[in-house]
Amino acid sequence: MTITTQDRSDLMQLAWKIVRGSTYQVRWEGLRSVLADALRRAWSTIKARVAYRARIMAEAHRPSEEIRSELRNFENCDRLTAADHQRMDALREALHSAQEREAVEAMEAKRDLITAAAGRFCNVTFTKKDGTERSMLVQPASLPLHVKGEEATETGRRAAQTRKERHPHLFPVWDAEKRAIRSVNLATVTRIATGGTVHTYA
Repeated sequence: MTITTQDRSDLMQLAWKIVRGSTYQVRWEGLRSVLADALRRAWSTIKARVAYRARIMAEAHRPSEEIRSELRNFENCDRLTAADHQRMDALREALHSAQEREAVEAMEAKRDLITAAAGRFCNVTFTKKDGTERSMLVQPASLPLHVKGEEATETGRRAAQTRKERHPHLFPVWDAEKRAIRSVNLATVTRIATGGTVHTYA
């Protein structure tokens, strides 16, 4: 069970909130006694929250489709208990986390696939902001020459660094046809053709 700094802060805030609502007890029992009791009650609440968060994190490691299937089964039930509703809330949170994790994993896989082409040409198809598709012929090994090598320009270096800091989901590539540095949004890449193999993504 991992207790965060925020949990500790919330613990004290909740405890003092309980104390402020117990002015009558403070008069008769003293602040120390009331605060000790408030801390025990607050800790019980925080501990339950941390345990719930741990369950969500454990669920989030499951495939999103598996979580979605279980959630769908609950939604198709005619009657649900209070425990069922709690389970559904947990599944919805876990589904959101699982989808975020899978999106990151998918982008990393695309990044690795393009990078692996090295000096070979790689055809990348992605969806532009206006909804149209565009294919770009890239050569990954050429990019460092224009960002770090002798041929690199100061503008190219600054542009690459800015993209990396502001938009971690954007992947800088060397457009072999336009002979310029371009950025590809990995989340919108639908097709990568490299080494004689075509990889497609939904």
